[in-house]
Amino acid sequence: MRRYYALSFILVLGLILGACGTPDSQDSNGNEEKSGETSGKNNDGDEGKDSELANGTDTVINSVEQLDASLEDSADVSTINEKGKTLEEDWDKIEKKVEKQFPDQYTKIEESLYPLIDEAKKDKPDLEKMKEWTQSTLESLNELKQNIETQ
Repeated sequence: MRRYYALSFILVLGLILGACGTPDSQDSNGNEEKSGETSGKNNDGDEGKDSELANGTDTVINSVEQLDASLEDSADVSTINEKGKTLEEDWDKIEKKVEKQFPDQYTKIEESLYPLIDEAKKDKPDLEKMKEWTQSTLESLNELKQNIETQ
């Protein structure tokens, strides 16, 4: 009977000691990674905003390029409508930031982007007009991207 108690005691003690060491080492590794990410990411509050705006601009450029590809492939109207809706949603995410930080670029972008989005929503979009607006919008967005990177 004593052997049974001794063996049980050693087994329970081993489990307790083993379990105590594991979470501490995981927490310290997890905390080190998190603190390293935090300190490496944002040395300056504006830098995080700029990278967010740059990423959003890339997303909008990608959406415009996808819409342009749909126009080149003579895609059906529902695909064009869907790509237009996606473009509008992507633009809405960064619109206020662009308007605030780059008002001149914002004005230039909206001259071609909004007509492009409106035309993409129509039941019978004018593909030739859309191609023109797509190119103009891409040029304006690329200028914005360059301004964000140089700032």
